[in-house]
Amino acid sequence: MSQKIVIIGNGPAGMSAAGAARLANRTAEITVIDSKDYDTYHPCAMPFVIGGYLPDIDSIIEDLNYERSKITLHKNSIVEKVDTEKKKVYYKHKNGEESSTEYEKLVLCIGSCVFVPPIPGRDLGNAFSLKFAEDAAAIKQAADAKEVKNVVVIGGSAIGIEVASELVHLGKKVTIIEMQPQLMPFKISGGFAKLVKENLEETGLIVKTEMMVKEIIGKDKVQKIKYGSKDFEETIDADLVVLATGVRPNVELAKAMNLKIHDKFKAIVVNDKMETSIKDIYAAGDCVVVNNLVTNSTSLAMLAGPAVRQARIAGINAAGGKGIYPGSVNSFIVSSRTFYVGLAGLNDEQAKERGIEVVTAKLSAPIRPHYMPESKEITIKLIAQANDGKILGVEVIGEEKIDENVNYVAFALQTGLTVYDIMDIDFCYAPAVSETIYPLVKVADVCIRKIERKKAKAKK
Repeated sequence: MSQKIVIIGNGPAGMSAAGAARLANRTAEITVIDSKDYDTYHPCAMPFVIGGYLPDIDSIIEDLNYERSKITLHKNSIVEKVDTEKKKVYYKHKNGEESSTEYEKLVLCIGSCVFVPPIPGRDLGNAFSLKFAEDAAAIKQAADAKEVKNVVVIGGSAIGIEVASELVHLGKKVTIIEMQPQLMPFKISGGFAKLVKENLEETGLIVKTEMMVKEIIGKDKVQKIKYGSKDFEETIDADLVVLATGVRPNVELAKAMNLKIHDKFKAIVVNDKMETSIKDIYAAGDCVVVNNLVTNSTSLAMLAGPAVRQARIAGINAAGGKGIYPGSVNSFIVSSRTFYVGLAGLNDEQAKERGIEVVTAKLSAPIRPHYMPESKEITIKLIAQANDGKILGVEVIGEEKIDENVNYVAFALQTGLTVYDIMDIDFCYAPAVSETIYPLVKVADVCIRKIERKKAKAKK
């Protein structure tokens, strides 16, 4: 008799779990239950739909052809209850029809939910949060209206920056309002946040930090935004508001199932096999906590890349395999139409908060030789332990090759490389694509010189 695997959720994690389970077990009976009325979508691409870089919402909605893989997908269906003793999932279709299915192995890929603070007026017309493809379509439709000229994005997170950048491209007057002292708080260092702000302002975007939105004002639709600080208050015009105020792990179902939830991060606790606290139940994606490979401590990842890799392990193991998820270094990139910012691991401020003595080096360097046409610079900041040069993190900003340099450091973080090791890597070279000495090598060399000077001083 074939094994019954049920997967709840069909975002990036859910579809990865389903595919991995099928590859690991060709005869398993795999059922996926999801609330959307389409197979899946690519959430990280939603800003590009809003800005018109992609033609429409259909560009990021994908038919997974589950029938070909003999995977059953129940769309438009909400899971209401999981009986972990009887191993049964109860769900309701949006038309009211109730159903249930048994499982031998269950995988929760229930993701995250939008956090919207209790701002007065948040329910007015033309005030949107952004989570699903239909949200992006609604924002796009509103933004395309000729009368919409002034846009406010509440929140200077990655998604807030990307949406704001796309709306500026549409010719709108766009203001980002962030309550923390910097953009991308708790992600990048203060110094790099200033670079991001400067680059955004060069595109015409207005950035207000250390400001809280106090009220969204309007009758049927948004008309104005009142924001300020303890000693300051201002009201500005707003025809459209995007609430990019963050997401939280979606754990209501997990709580009802009595799964172990992490006290601090409020997400599902899993081991390196992506197993939860209840036998035969796995979880992956935004709803779980995982090991941070840099700090060797529990943390949230809440990024598409780690979610897909976690779900692959969950799917393999649910199908009877033996996969291990080592953890995440939380590498990611934020894009705009004119530049990219990328990071992996810890920045120097985060390292110092943990009591780690670090050396840092920051420089701007060309990605191709200066004599080549369109030779552009990137700015890169490398963070390493002061005692042995072990790499702890990186921040990069520029127009090209941001992913490449971040990925090099992500590999270094996962394998424990030092700045000394970077100097010995046999990087390829061709003038059309790269410098003889990579920017990463140059910045590693500066770190080494700082470490060696510290050693020399210590010997005196």
